[in-house]
Amino acid sequence: MMIRQQQKGATPGDARREYGSRGRVGIVTPQSNPTVEPEISLLLPDGVSMITTRCTSRGEPRQRVLDYFNELSDTLRSFDGMALDSLGFACTASSYLLAEGEEATARDRLEQQFGYPVVTAAGAIETALRHLGLERITLACPYPTWLLERAEAYWKRRGFDVAATLSAQPDMRDTRDIYHIRGSDLADRILNTLGGAAADALLITGTGMPGLRLICEWQTATGRPAMNSNLCLAWACLRAAAIEPGTRAPEPGFPLLGGWHSQLHVL
Repeated sequence: MMIRQQQKGATPGDARREYGSRGRVGIVTPQSNPTVEPEISLLLPDGVSMITTRCTSRGEPRQRVLDYFNELSDTLRSFDGMALDSLGFACTASSYLLAEGEEATARDRLEQQFGYPVVTAAGAIETALRHLGLERITLACPYPTWLLERAEAYWKRRGFDVAATLSAQPDMRDTRDIYHIRGSDLADRILNTLGGAAADALLITGTGMPGLRLICEWQTATGRPAMNSNLCLAWACLRAAAIEPGTRAPEPGFPLLGGWHSQLHVL
């Protein structure tokens, strides 16, 4: 899934803005997710604003994440006439439950309707993996078993080799429980379970589980790259809007966005 950038010659941002003069990224996050905004706000470079709105649903877990995606058009109207340079949909689980091709069709329709690039978290991950030339991954997530299985099948359909998987809470009943998981508490378990697998990178999927410290701990322990949904989404939204990374330019060990790992203490 390729993320299309703004048309050639388009200039992101607006120097006349008091805030966000280099760019304005809209983010749609699930209703009770406490992780997306802190992580993405840290990952975006100076001069780029993050503006959020929340998708809502009263459905049971499977239906809830489908509602988030299927009702995106109504959700994006909450931005009203605000000019966005790109829009990120911060729910990876929705993509895992959609029929083949449904995500791309809906994204095209939303881009035509609202006039800015729309990036899904799953699409951002795929673009990041291909950008870095990574083909064989290990998969860690906070999801229950039934959703982890859909995630694994999704990445295999997209042409990636999934070497090993790990669910933080395989018997989870309500996916809202994801938001109570501390990523740092899983570091040893992820390393012990997945660290020995022959893979190019670790993918921590699911925007609700804190993952930035896990990325750093994994890379320190294994010397191999790691990424999570929010890191890929922040990077892909900048790319889609043709916004240069500036203070978040890539650096050794952090090939998508750099400069944030030394500031984790502010979260």
